[in-house]
Amino acid sequence: MERAEGATVTSWTQTAEEEEEKPEAPVRQQRNTSGNASRARWRSACPVRKRRRRRRRRRRSGCGSVPDRDELLIRLEASETRRAAMASPEQMCAVGRILVDPQRALTERFRALFTLKNLGGPDAVTWISQGFSDDSALLKHELAYCLGQMQNPAAIPVLTRVLEDREEEAMVRHEAGEALGAIGDFSVLELLREFCSDPVVEVAETCQLAVRRLEWLQSGGGGASNGGEAYTSVDPAPPVAEGRSTAELRAALLDETLPLFERYRAMFSLRNRGSEEAALALAAGLRCGSALFRHEVGYVLGQMKHPSTVPALRAALERHGESAMVRHEAAEALGAIGRDECLDALRRHRGDGERVVKESCEVALDMLEYENSEEFQYADALLRLNGSNPDG
Repeated sequence: MERAEGATVTSWTQTAEEEEEKPEAPVRQQRNTSGNASRARWRSACPVRKRRRRRRRRRRSGCGSVPDRDELLIRLEASETRRAAMASPEQMCAVGRILVDPQRALTERFRALFTLKNLGGPDAVTWISQGFSDDSALLKHELAYCLGQMQNPAAIPVLTRVLEDREEEAMVRHEAGEALGAIGDFSVLELLREFCSDPVVEVAETCQLAVRRLEWLQSGGGGASNGGEAYTSVDPAPPVAEGRSTAELRAALLDETLPLFERYRAMFSLRNRGSEEAALALAAGLRCGSALFRHEVGYVLGQMKHPSTVPALRAALERHGESAMVRHEAAEALGAIGRDECLDALRRHRGDGERVVKESCEVALDMLEYENSEEFQYADALLRLNGSNPDG
Protein backbone atom coordinates (compact mmCIF):
# COMPACT_ATOMS: atom_id res chain seq x y z
CA MET A 1 0.00 0.00 0.00
CA GLU A 2 1.32 3.45 -0.90
CA ARG A 3 2.08 5.75 1.95
CA ALA A 4 1.33 9.45 1.98
CA GLU A 5 4.41 11.39 0.93
CA GLY A 6 6.41 12.56 3.88
CA ALA A 7 4.35 10.54 6.35
CA THR A 8 5.97 9.64 9.62
CA VAL A 9 5.35 6.67 11.84
CA THR A 10 5.36 6.78 15.62
CA SER A 11 6.76 3.69 17.33
CA TRP A 12 5.97 2.60 20.89
CA THR A 13 9.64 1.99 21.50
CA GLN A 14 12.82 3.81 20.70
CA THR A 15 15.77 1.99 19.19
CA ALA A 16 17.56 -0.60 21.29
CA GLU A 17 20.56 1.69 21.66
CA GLU A 18 18.45 4.59 22.92
CA GLU A 19 16.65 2.33 25.37
CA GLU A 20 19.90 1.06 26.80
CA GLU A 21 21.11 4.61 27.39
CA LYS A 22 17.82 5.83 28.92
CA PRO A 23 16.05 2.90 30.59
CA GLU A 24 12.88 4.72 31.59
CA ALA A 25 12.49 6.86 28.48
CA PRO A 26 10.34 4.64 26.24
CA VAL A 27 7.22 4.80 28.40
CA ARG A 28 7.49 8.53 29.15
CA GLN A 29 8.28 9.38 25.56
CA GLN A 30 5.18 7.66 24.26
CA ARG A 31 2.98 9.22 26.89
CA ASN A 32 4.10 12.69 25.85
CA THR A 33 4.43 12.50 22.09
CA SER A 34 2.17 9.87 20.60
CA GLY A 35 -1.33 11.21 20.88
CA ASN A 36 -2.05 9.13 17.81
CA ALA A 37 -0.37 5.99 19.08
CA SER A 38 -3.38 3.79 19.55
CA ARG A 39 -3.52 0.68 17.48
CA ALA A 40 -7.04 -0.01 16.21
CA ARG A 41 -6.67 -3.42 14.67
CA TRP A 42 -9.00 -3.83 11.74
CA ARG A 43 -12.30 -5.18 13.14
CA SER A 44 -10.54 -6.12 16.38
CA ALA A 45 -11.76 -4.94 19.71
CA CYS A 46 -8.60 -5.72 21.59
CA PRO A 47 -5.61 -3.34 21.16
CA VAL A 48 -2.50 -5.44 21.85
CA ARG A 49 1.22 -5.12 21.43
CA LYS A 50 2.62 -6.34 18.19
CA ARG A 51 4.01 -9.82 18.58
CA ARG A 52 7.42 -9.21 17.13
CA ARG A 53 8.02 -6.11 19.23
CA ARG A 54 6.84 -7.93 22.33
CA ARG A 55 9.24 -10.82 21.75
CA ARG A 56 12.10 -8.38 21.14
CA ARG A 57 11.38 -6.55 24.38
CA ARG A 58 11.30 -9.73 26.40
CA ARG A 59 14.76 -10.65 25.13
CA ARG A 60 16.19 -7.35 26.29
CA SER A 61 17.49 -6.68 29.75
CA GLY A 62 18.29 -3.50 31.59
CA CYS A 63 15.88 -1.34 29.58
CA GLY A 64 13.21 -0.68 32.17
CA SER A 65 10.04 -2.59 32.90
CA VAL A 66 7.69 -3.63 30.12
CA PRO A 67 4.07 -2.59 30.77
CA ASP A 68 1.63 -5.45 31.15
CA ARG A 69 -1.56 -5.66 29.11
CA ASP A 70 -3.76 -3.90 31.66
CA GLU A 71 -1.41 -0.94 31.85
CA LEU A 72 -1.10 -0.81 28.07
CA LEU A 73 -4.87 -0.81 27.55
CA ILE A 74 -5.26 2.04 30.03
CA ARG A 75 -2.62 4.04 28.19
CA LEU A 76 -4.22 3.34 24.82
CA GLU A 77 -7.64 4.47 26.08
CA ALA A 78 -6.11 7.68 27.42
CA SER A 79 -4.33 8.17 24.11
CA GLU A 80 -7.66 7.91 22.25
CA THR A 81 -9.16 10.60 24.48
CA ARG A 82 -6.21 12.93 23.94
CA ARG A 83 -6.28 12.37 20.20
CA ALA A 84 -9.99 13.19 19.92
CA ALA A 85 -9.38 16.42 21.80
CA MET A 86 -6.40 17.28 19.59
CA ALA A 87 -8.05 16.64 16.19
CA SER A 88 -9.10 19.90 14.58
CA PRO A 89 -12.24 20.20 12.40
CA GLU A 90 -9.94 20.56 9.40
CA GLN A 91 -8.14 17.32 10.25
CA MET A 92 -11.45 15.52 10.75
CA CYS A 93 -12.60 16.73 7.34
CA ALA A 94 -9.34 15.66 5.74
CA VAL A 95 -9.71 12.12 7.09
CA GLY A 96 -13.38 12.07 6.09
CA ARG A 97 -12.56 13.07 2.55
CA ILE A 98 -10.16 10.13 2.29
CA LEU A 99 -12.92 7.78 3.42
CA VAL A 100 -15.50 8.93 0.86
CA ASP A 101 -13.09 9.29 -2.08
CA PRO A 102 -13.65 6.33 -4.45
CA GLN A 103 -10.40 7.13 -6.23
CA ARG A 104 -8.40 6.26 -3.11
CA ALA A 105 -7.14 2.75 -2.50
CA LEU A 106 -9.60 0.70 -0.45
CA THR A 107 -6.88 -0.05 2.11
CA GLU A 108 -6.32 3.68 2.63
CA ARG A 109 -10.04 4.27 3.02
CA PHE A 110 -10.25 1.51 5.63
CA ARG A 111 -7.51 3.14 7.67
CA ALA A 112 -9.39 6.44 7.44
CA LEU A 113 -12.60 4.72 8.57
CA PHE A 114 -11.05 3.26 11.69
CA THR A 115 -9.35 6.57 12.43
CA LEU A 116 -12.78 8.23 12.42
CA LYS A 117 -14.18 5.45 14.58
CA ASN A 118 -11.43 6.06 17.14
CA LEU A 119 -11.91 9.83 17.05
CA GLY A 120 -15.66 9.49 17.57
CA GLY A 121 -18.17 12.30 17.96
CA PRO A 122 -20.92 13.68 15.71
CA ASP A 123 -18.57 14.76 12.93
CA ALA A 124 -17.14 11.25 12.68
CA VAL A 125 -20.67 9.82 12.48
CA THR A 126 -21.52 12.28 9.71
CA TRP A 127 -18.50 11.40 7.60
CA ILE A 128 -18.94 7.65 8.08
CA SER A 129 -22.62 7.96 7.14
CA GLN A 130 -21.69 9.57 3.83
CA GLY A 131 -19.87 6.42 2.77
CA PHE A 132 -23.06 4.40 2.23
CA SER A 133 -23.34 5.78 -1.29
CA ASP A 134 -20.28 3.73 -2.27
CA ASP A 135 -20.56 0.63 -4.45
CA SER A 136 -18.33 -1.56 -2.27
CA ALA A 137 -20.43 -3.87 -0.09
CA LEU A 138 -17.39 -4.60 2.05
CA LEU A 139 -16.78 -0.94 2.79
CA LYS A 140 -20.46 -0.31 3.60
CA HIS A 141 -20.48 -3.39 5.84
CA GLU A 142 -17.54 -1.93 7.78
CA LEU A 143 -19.17 1.51 7.93
CA ALA A 144 -22.18 -0.03 9.67
CA TYR A 145 -19.95 -2.07 11.95
CA CYS A 146 -18.05 1.02 13.10
CA LEU A 147 -21.24 3.02 13.70
CA GLY A 148 -22.52 0.21 15.90
CA GLN A 149 -19.31 -0.03 17.88
CA MET A 150 -19.28 3.74 18.41
CA GLN A 151 -22.74 3.44 20.06
CA ASN A 152 -23.70 6.98 19.10
CA PRO A 153 -27.51 7.34 18.74
CA ALA A 154 -26.89 9.94 16.03
CA ALA A 155 -26.19 7.00 13.71
CA ILE A 156 -29.68 5.49 14.13
CA PRO A 157 -31.31 7.34 11.20
CA VAL A 158 -28.72 6.30 8.61
CA LEU A 159 -28.59 2.74 9.90
CA THR A 160 -32.38 2.57 9.74
CA ARG A 161 -32.34 3.70 6.11
CA VAL A 162 -29.77 1.05 5.25
CA LEU A 163 -31.74 -1.70 6.97
CA GLU A 164 -34.96 -0.66 5.25
CA ASP A 165 -33.37 -0.52 1.78
CA ARG A 166 -34.31 -3.87 0.27
CA GLU A 167 -32.10 -3.13 -2.75
CA GLU A 168 -29.01 -3.04 -0.54
CA GLU A 169 -26.71 -6.06 -0.27
CA ALA A 170 -27.70 -8.56 2.43
CA MET A 171 -24.40 -8.32 4.29
CA VAL A 172 -24.75 -4.53 4.52
CA ARG A 173 -28.35 -4.66 5.74
CA HIS A 174 -27.38 -7.36 8.24
CA GLU A 175 -24.60 -5.22 9.66
CA ALA A 176 -26.93 -2.22 9.91
CA GLY A 177 -29.37 -4.32 11.94
CA GLU A 178 -26.59 -5.58 14.19
CA ALA A 179 -25.31 -2.03 14.66
CA LEU A 180 -28.76 -0.82 15.72
CA GLY A 181 -28.76 -3.51 18.39
CA ALA A 182 -25.21 -2.62 19.44
CA ILE A 183 -26.07 1.05 20.01
CA GLY A 184 -28.44 -0.12 22.74
CA ASP A 185 -31.23 2.41 22.24
CA PHE A 186 -34.59 0.78 23.00
CA SER A 187 -36.39 3.09 20.58
CA VAL A 188 -35.36 0.79 17.69
CA LEU A 189 -36.97 -2.32 19.14
CA GLU A 190 -40.15 -2.09 17.09
CA LEU A 191 -38.19 -1.47 13.91
CA LEU A 192 -36.02 -4.51 14.56
CA ARG A 193 -39.05 -6.67 15.36
CA GLU A 194 -40.52 -5.67 12.02
CA PHE A 195 -37.50 -7.07 10.20
CA CYS A 196 -37.33 -10.31 12.21
CA SER A 197 -39.37 -11.86 9.42
CA ASP A 198 -37.44 -10.31 6.54
CA PRO A 199 -37.26 -12.61 3.49
CA VAL A 200 -33.46 -12.35 3.56
CA VAL A 201 -32.47 -14.94 6.15
CA GLU A 202 -29.29 -13.16 7.25
CA VAL A 203 -31.22 -9.95 7.89
CA ALA A 204 -34.03 -11.71 9.74
CA GLU A 205 -31.65 -13.66 11.98
CA THR A 206 -29.61 -10.54 12.73
CA CYS A 207 -32.67 -8.60 13.79
CA GLN A 208 -33.86 -11.50 15.95
CA LEU A 209 -30.49 -11.45 17.72
CA ALA A 210 -30.60 -7.66 18.09
CA VAL A 211 -34.07 -7.83 19.64
CA ARG A 212 -32.92 -10.50 22.10
CA ARG A 213 -29.89 -8.40 23.04
CA LEU A 214 -31.98 -5.30 23.68
CA GLU A 215 -34.48 -7.32 25.71
CA TRP A 216 -31.58 -8.72 27.70
CA LEU A 217 -30.38 -5.16 28.35
CA GLN A 218 -33.89 -4.13 29.39
CA SER A 219 -33.96 -6.95 31.90
CA GLY A 220 -30.86 -5.57 33.60
CA GLY A 221 -28.24 -7.69 31.88
CA GLY A 222 -26.09 -4.76 30.79
CA GLY A 223 -23.95 -4.93 33.90
CA ALA A 224 -22.31 -8.17 32.79
CA SER A 225 -18.89 -8.06 31.18
CA ASN A 226 -18.55 -9.31 27.61
CA GLY A 227 -15.06 -10.62 27.99
CA GLY A 228 -13.12 -9.11 30.83
CA GLU A 229 -9.90 -7.40 29.84
CA ALA A 230 -9.31 -9.14 26.54
CA TYR A 231 -12.20 -7.82 24.42
CA THR A 232 -13.96 -4.49 24.37
CA SER A 233 -16.24 -5.12 21.39
CA VAL A 234 -19.99 -4.62 21.59
CA ASP A 235 -21.13 -8.15 20.81
CA PRO A 236 -24.54 -9.31 19.50
CA ALA A 237 -24.95 -11.59 22.53
CA PRO A 238 -23.42 -11.74 26.01
CA PRO A 239 -21.40 -14.73 27.22
CA VAL A 240 -23.12 -17.25 29.45
CA ALA A 241 -22.51 -17.31 33.16
CA GLU A 242 -19.40 -19.03 34.42
CA GLY A 243 -19.52 -22.65 35.45
CA ARG A 244 -19.94 -24.47 32.14
CA SER A 245 -17.15 -26.57 30.73
CA THR A 246 -15.62 -25.99 27.32
CA ALA A 247 -17.16 -29.27 26.17
CA GLU A 248 -20.61 -28.10 27.28
CA LEU A 249 -20.17 -24.79 25.51
CA ARG A 250 -19.07 -26.58 22.36
CA ALA A 251 -22.15 -28.77 22.48
CA ALA A 252 -24.38 -25.70 22.83
CA LEU A 253 -22.59 -23.91 20.00
CA LEU A 254 -23.17 -26.77 17.58
CA ASP A 255 -26.72 -27.64 18.71
CA GLU A 256 -28.92 -26.38 15.87
CA THR A 257 -32.08 -27.04 17.90
CA LEU A 258 -31.18 -24.24 20.34
CA PRO A 259 -32.23 -20.64 19.75
CA LEU A 260 -29.57 -18.73 17.82
CA PHE A 261 -29.12 -16.27 20.69
CA GLU A 262 -28.14 -19.10 23.04
CA ARG A 263 -25.66 -20.48 20.53
CA TYR A 264 -24.15 -17.03 20.17
CA ARG A 265 -23.80 -16.81 23.93
CA ALA A 266 -21.86 -20.06 23.89
CA MET A 267 -19.78 -18.69 21.00
CA PHE A 268 -18.63 -15.61 22.90
CA SER A 269 -18.04 -17.63 26.05
CA LEU A 270 -15.69 -19.89 24.11
CA ARG A 271 -13.93 -16.85 22.70
CA ASN A 272 -13.37 -15.53 26.19
CA ARG A 273 -11.81 -18.83 27.28
CA GLY A 274 -8.97 -18.19 24.83
CA SER A 275 -7.60 -21.72 24.96
CA GLU A 276 -6.73 -23.96 22.03
CA GLU A 277 -9.57 -26.29 23.01
CA ALA A 278 -12.01 -23.38 22.88
CA ALA A 279 -10.60 -22.14 19.57
CA LEU A 280 -10.95 -25.55 17.95
CA ALA A 281 -14.49 -25.86 19.29
CA LEU A 282 -15.33 -22.60 17.58
CA ALA A 283 -13.62 -23.68 14.38
CA ALA A 284 -16.02 -26.63 14.23
CA GLY A 285 -18.80 -24.08 13.87
CA LEU A 286 -17.50 -23.09 10.45
CA ARG A 287 -19.19 -26.20 9.05
CA CYS A 288 -22.65 -25.87 10.59
CA GLY A 289 -25.53 -23.47 11.03
CA SER A 290 -26.61 -20.62 8.81
CA ALA A 291 -24.32 -18.36 6.81
CA LEU A 292 -24.81 -15.67 9.46
CA PHE A 293 -23.73 -18.08 12.20
CA ARG A 294 -20.65 -19.25 10.29
CA HIS A 295 -19.70 -15.66 9.46
CA GLU A 296 -19.84 -14.74 13.15
CA VAL A 297 -17.65 -17.72 14.01
CA GLY A 298 -15.10 -16.40 11.51
CA TYR A 299 -15.21 -12.97 13.12
CA VAL A 300 -14.66 -14.40 16.60
CA LEU A 301 -11.74 -16.53 15.40
CA GLY A 302 -10.20 -13.35 14.01
CA GLN A 303 -10.50 -11.79 17.45
CA MET A 304 -8.87 -14.80 19.11
CA LYS A 305 -6.04 -15.04 16.56
CA HIS A 306 -5.26 -18.62 17.60
CA PRO A 307 -2.96 -20.31 15.06
CA SER A 308 -4.64 -23.69 15.55
CA THR A 309 -7.66 -22.40 13.62
CA VAL A 310 -5.76 -21.48 10.44
CA PRO A 311 -6.58 -24.77 8.61
CA ALA A 312 -10.32 -24.37 9.26
CA LEU A 313 -10.28 -20.73 8.20
CA ARG A 314 -8.36 -21.51 5.03
CA ALA A 315 -10.83 -24.26 4.23
CA ALA A 316 -13.73 -21.83 4.69
CA LEU A 317 -12.09 -19.27 2.41
CA GLU A 318 -11.43 -21.87 -0.27
CA ARG A 319 -14.68 -23.85 0.06
CA HIS A 320 -16.58 -24.04 -3.22
CA GLY A 321 -20.15 -22.83 -2.81
CA GLU A 322 -19.58 -21.20 0.59
CA SER A 323 -21.35 -17.89 1.20
CA ALA A 324 -19.26 -14.85 0.30
CA MET A 325 -20.27 -13.46 3.68
CA VAL A 326 -18.48 -16.36 5.39
CA ARG A 327 -15.49 -16.37 3.05
CA HIS A 328 -14.85 -12.67 3.55
CA GLU A 329 -14.89 -13.09 7.33
CA ALA A 330 -12.48 -16.02 7.04
CA ALA A 331 -10.14 -13.81 5.01
CA GLU A 332 -10.29 -11.10 7.66
CA ALA A 333 -9.49 -13.63 10.38
CA LEU A 334 -6.50 -14.97 8.45
CA GLY A 335 -5.22 -11.43 8.11
CA ALA A 336 -5.56 -10.94 11.86
CA ILE A 337 -3.66 -14.15 12.66
CA GLY A 338 -0.91 -13.14 10.28
CA ARG A 339 1.13 -16.31 9.81
CA ASP A 340 2.93 -17.29 6.60
CA GLU A 341 0.27 -19.82 5.63
CA CYS A 342 -2.33 -17.08 6.02
CA LEU A 343 -0.39 -14.88 3.63
CA ASP A 344 -0.30 -17.62 1.00
CA ALA A 345 -4.06 -18.15 1.15
CA LEU A 346 -4.83 -14.44 0.96
CA ARG A 347 -2.56 -13.92 -2.02
CA ARG A 348 -4.26 -16.75 -3.87
CA HIS A 349 -7.66 -15.14 -3.42
CA ARG A 350 -6.64 -11.55 -4.06
CA GLY A 351 -8.15 -11.99 -7.54
CA ASP A 352 -11.22 -13.93 -6.36
CA GLY A 353 -14.35 -13.77 -8.50
CA GLU A 354 -16.43 -12.59 -5.53
CA ARG A 355 -15.74 -8.89 -5.10
CA VAL A 356 -16.27 -8.87 -1.35
CA VAL A 357 -13.80 -11.75 -0.96
CA LYS A 358 -11.28 -10.09 -3.27
CA GLU A 359 -11.49 -6.82 -1.36
CA SER A 360 -11.33 -8.59 2.01
CA CYS A 361 -8.09 -10.24 0.95
CA GLU A 362 -6.67 -6.89 -0.18
CA VAL A 363 -7.43 -5.29 3.16
CA ALA A 364 -6.24 -8.35 5.09
CA LEU A 365 -2.93 -8.25 3.22
CA ASP A 366 -2.60 -4.59 4.18
CA MET A 367 -3.21 -5.67 7.77
CA LEU A 368 -0.45 -8.24 7.44
CA GLU A 369 1.87 -5.59 6.04
CA TYR A 370 1.10 -3.55 9.12
CA GLU A 371 1.75 -6.52 11.42
CA ASN A 372 5.20 -7.02 9.90
CA SER A 373 6.12 -3.34 9.88
CA GLU A 374 7.40 -1.02 12.57
CA GLU A 375 4.11 0.90 12.58
CA PHE A 376 2.41 0.94 15.95
CA GLN A 377 -1.16 1.64 14.85
CA TYR A 378 -3.33 0.53 11.96
CA ALA A 379 -5.83 3.42 12.04
CA ASP A 380 -3.19 5.96 11.10
CA ALA A 381 -4.92 8.44 8.78
CA LEU A 382 -4.58 11.34 11.23
CA LEU A 383 -0.98 10.46 11.94
CA ARG A 384 -0.19 10.43 8.24
CA LEU A 385 -1.85 13.80 7.78
CA ASN A 386 0.21 15.21 10.62
CA GLY A 387 3.34 13.65 9.19
CA SER A 388 2.79 15.07 5.71
CA ASN A 389 1.83 18.48 7.08
CA PRO A 390 3.73 19.16 10.30
CA ASP A 391 2.14 22.60 10.65
CA GLY A 392 -1.42 21.28 10.18
